[in-house]
Parts: sequence; structure tokens; C-alpha cells
Amino acid sequence: MKMACYVVDSKVILEGLQRYGPMPIYLPVNYQIFNAESAFFLQEANQDLMRNSSLQARTESFFIHQARQMPFVNASYGPLSVQQPVPLDLLQTLPGPFNPPTFGTSSAPTSASSSPPLFTFNWKVHTYIISDRIHPSWPKVQVLFYIAGRDWDDYSAIHKLPCVRMFAFHETQEVRGTCRLKGELGICVAELEPLASWFSLPTVRPGRQRVSEQAQGTPVELYYMVQTTDSGDCNSEDSRKASSVRPDQQRPMGYYAGHTPMQRIGSVRLFQPLSELKLDNNFVVMSPSKPIRQRETVSTFLALSTLSLVPIFTLR
Repeated sequence: MKMACYVVDSKVILEGLQRYGPMPIYLPVNYQIFNAESAFFLQEANQDLMRNSSLQARTESFFIHQARQMPFVNASYGPLSVQQPVPLDLLQTLPGPFNPPTFGTSSAPTSASSSPPLFTFNWKVHTYIISDRIHPSWPKVQVLFYIAGRDWDDYSAIHKLPCVRMFAFHETQEVRGTCRLKGELGICVAELEPLASWFSLPTVRPGRQRVSEQAQGTPVELYYMVQTTDSGDCNSEDSRKASSVRPDQQRPMGYYAGHTPMQRIGSVRLFQPLSELKLDNNFVVMSPSKPIRQRETVSTFLALSTLSLVPIFTLR
């Protein structure tokens, strides 16, 4: 008699037992998860009742909530037992500086021969763009980075947190910013300053882009990578650099170059500089500061003072 255990898409499938008896019954297999501080077996809301009505195979869904070591799934049937490790790509985070894949591929956990990763498997970097509308009067792009899913009772890794490198891409140019995750909360704010030329209209406008879309600003894509460091200081290379390499192709020196690519943060929009013309004590007209060509469509803004008591006005 032979048993085989497979872990696929957070589901464990047991195959290989021969079928005895004329009627299909529930395969009495006992499942256990090892090396997981918190794990759950799940019951699907729309589960097919006949899926496990066989002695040939059985499928169970599970969720690894928190683990400091490589989790293993064990399936036992009477005196028979088999176990397999949970693949890293099924956990909440991919292999990277937080959890390098230093474990072996043996079918049994060997804590003595394999050291656990520096961080728990479910640690993940989250991002938050502080402001997605950037104006030339304050040309700063700021992104908050923080760690979610950490073990709040373990502070041994506070002084070993990595650096975060942020990239802003516009056409064939890029700008970089750096910060280091710090403190008990593991947070930092990366800041970069777009080039002055980025605030102008794009040199090449997509054929389907409407004039109204131009008034919404020039989009700039933001990406980030995590950089491990032993010295405690983040690499302070020049933050402004022209490049024709796209974010999915670039891998700066010193960064983890495993299976995890550069992660996308989102996008911000850069708005053209505006000149202000005060009409009276109530209204200010803001228009592009550059010369306007004949038949060119421009966007002009009319601002009303917060102290104004004017209930109605006529615009000519």
C-alpha cells in the first residue's frame, strides 16, 4: 500500500489508497500542521459534497496564519504516515530579505540543520502614498512604509530591519528615495523629488488621451524594493538618475535578486506650475505660467477665498 501527499494552492491532497468495498465513504485520514504557531483547517462555503466521497483521494483546505519555521503538513492513516513541506509561494510573502529560503527539501523538519529565517513568514511590507497630487510649489513625493503581520511580542529583529528603496519612473527617467524601517512599529517614510521637467506636459501624448486627462496631471509610477544591510546604513547613492530601463528589468546592486520582482506602490500626478492673478478680495484666477499658443486648450482655475461672503457671481 502506498500513500502520497501533495500540497497545492493551500490544499493538501492525499492519493494512493486502493478502494475497498462497493460504497464510497469518507477517507478517515488525520491531518496535522507542524511548525506553525497559528494555523486553521478551512471548510469551503460551496464545497462539493462528493469531492471527498472516495477512498482514492481527500482534499482539505488550510490557512497558515503565523509561522517562524517552514510549516509541514502531516497525513496519517492507521500505521501509515507521510508529510510534506508547505511551498514558500503558498505563504503570505514570497522569498526575499524577510524570509530567505534557507530550508532543505527533506520530507521531515530538521530544526537543527536549518536555521529559521530572520522574520516570520507572514511579515509583509505595506505602503501608503501620503499625497497623490504633487505641485511645483512643494515637489515632494512621500510614501509611508510599514510592516504588517509581525509578532508584537518579539523585538529581537528591531535593530535588523532592512532599508526600502523607492523608485519614481517617468518616460525614460527615474528618481530614487531611501528610508530604513525602524522602531517597534517597523515604519519609515521615503521621500523623493521629481525632476523639474516632469511637471511639464509629456513630450509624447498618447493618441487617445483627451485634453481633460491632461488637466488631471502627469502620471508618475512608483515602485519599491527591499534592501538588506549589515552596516545599519542605507545606501545613499544619487537619487536622481536618467535611465531607459523599465522597473521590471532593473535590479540595482545590493538588492535581493530572487523570485520577488520590484513591487508597485501606485502612481501620483504632477501638476503644471500656475500663475495667480488676483481679481479682487474674493477671487483669484490661476492659469499656466507658460505662454499660451493660438488654438491651444488650457485649463484655468478660479479660486474663491474662504472668507468670501459672495453668494453668487457672473463669470464672463
